[in-house]
Amino acid sequence: MKRYLRMFAVGLSLLSLVGCASRLTDFTVISTKNVQVSQAKGKRVTGRDCAVFATPNMKEAIDSAVEKAVKTGQDYDALVDGVVYMRSWILFQCIEVEGTPINTRAKASQSYLNRKDLWLHSKRSEMTPMASYN
Repeated sequence: MKRYLRMFAVGLSLLSLVGCASRLTDFTVISTKNVQVSQAKGKRVTGRDCAVFATPNMKEAIDSAVEKAVKTGQDYDALVDGVVYMRSWILFQCIEVEGTPINTRAKASQSYLNRKDLWLHSKRSEMTPMASYN
């Protein structure tokens, strides 16, 4: 009986080491915030969220990665060129997000002014031909 119990324990121990990983998605830009893309980039970061007997939260994993990037001293707020992985084992699962952090606020005010000027210019050019029809 002890032999079967020992074999069962060893088998269960080996089974608990078995796991898998699957790639969930690729992304060009990913954030849980409303952002505008800029060119200020940092070094790649990884964030993860794990859960036991539950489904992990992808938003928490993304936030974790962005917060790691912010801890480097820069004002990063989004990730680009990233990958999302789902890793699962017998008792728990993890979602892992990896990407390059960017700072979208660095040129946001300048981009806003450029877009506003472009919009005004396009409205003027559209109105000129219409005036000739009147």
